[in-house]
Amino acid sequence: MNFTISKSEFYEALHKVVGVVPQKTTISVLTCILLELEDNQLRLTGTDLEVSVTISLNVNGEENGSVAIPAKLLLEIVRELPDVPLNIFSGVGDKIVIKTEKGEYKISSQPKEDFPRINIEEGEVSFEIDSQLLSRMTNKTIFAVSNDELRPALTGINVELSPTEITFVGTDGHRLSRIISRKFKASNDVQLNIIVPTKALNLMLRILNSDEKVKVQVGEDHIQFEFVEAIIYSKLIAGTYPNYERVIPKDNDKKMQAQRELLVSTLRRVSIFSSTLTYQVRFVLEPKEITIHSEDIEFGAEGKESMPASFSDEWMQIGYNSNYLMDILRHIDDENVVFEVKDSSSAAIIYPEKQEKDEDLLMLIMPIRINEETEESEEAAEDETD
Repeated sequence: MNFTISKSEFYEALHKVVGVVPQKTTISVLTCILLELEDNQLRLTGTDLEVSVTISLNVNGEENGSVAIPAKLLLEIVRELPDVPLNIFSGVGDKIVIKTEKGEYKISSQPKEDFPRINIEEGEVSFEIDSQLLSRMTNKTIFAVSNDELRPALTGINVELSPTEITFVGTDGHRLSRIISRKFKASNDVQLNIIVPTKALNLMLRILNSDEKVKVQVGEDHIQFEFVEAIIYSKLIAGTYPNYERVIPKDNDKKMQAQRELLVSTLRRVSIFSSTLTYQVRFVLEPKEITIHSEDIEFGAEGKESMPASFSDEWMQIGYNSNYLMDILRHIDDENVVFEVKDSSSAAIIYPEKQEKDEDLLMLIMPIRINEETEESEEAAEDETD
């Protein structure tokens, strides 16, 4: 193997591929990136056996070949090199040499035969989707996905496809985000419901260019994203996604509207004083304002702040996890947000006051039971003030 490539181009490709390389594994070759050179085309592949990514680059090739190189070491040395052409070639024994005008670096490699072969199968369902739409729908839902490996179905994004719309859903049981887009058009016979791992989708976000179409192929147990210069292959998450429609309340009859950025900044300040275990904040809703309270009994700290808002009822209070709520608010683009609530023990629906054209974005957050001692002490303090 012998080729020459610019440092910046090589590092950018390595950075995209290294995201799939496992940090801990009993199979040492999985910590490597496979380099395959054929004429002037270089392919870089990384895999953890569940997800794989391949990036293709144009290089000045002199001698074809393939080799597996430790990903972490390769990325670290390339990152620190100046932005100059790199000559990379096979040295004596199993060494790979990276040569610049002023330096030479040698890395031990592993045979390409030890690297797992990724058998990319033809998908049963195939469609194209605009990269900006794919990126938007992923970003609006991936933050709400669970990390609990005991509930594998919740560790991915649920994707539902029909000829006229596409739906992404992410939830961890405490919050939920659902986005439906009607900008998507597929063939008339397309009907799909799959769970895509977040690792594959995070890799996809790294690779996406804003002006390209992405070809998606879905098989019985896998999904494949094809880009202009890259391919991501991933196993799908087996199992059935929970019936999320059942947890979206239909009878929330009270509305609260507020300015989104003001609400986020208020929450950020008040939540500093919340418990590090629950991150609970308490909303007191009144017709023309909301007051947000927090208290950390362990450290004797508390915070309270009011802000203008409109509420369709006389008075109500409800507790939320401030981190979950701020995550939701940061993923809403509109200037104003709407909360639909019922009572202090029911889930709240949150959505932008103005939806994007041909789109339906809905967030949900479960409440936290309000600490009765805190409530009683505040009521007593208010009585003394009166």
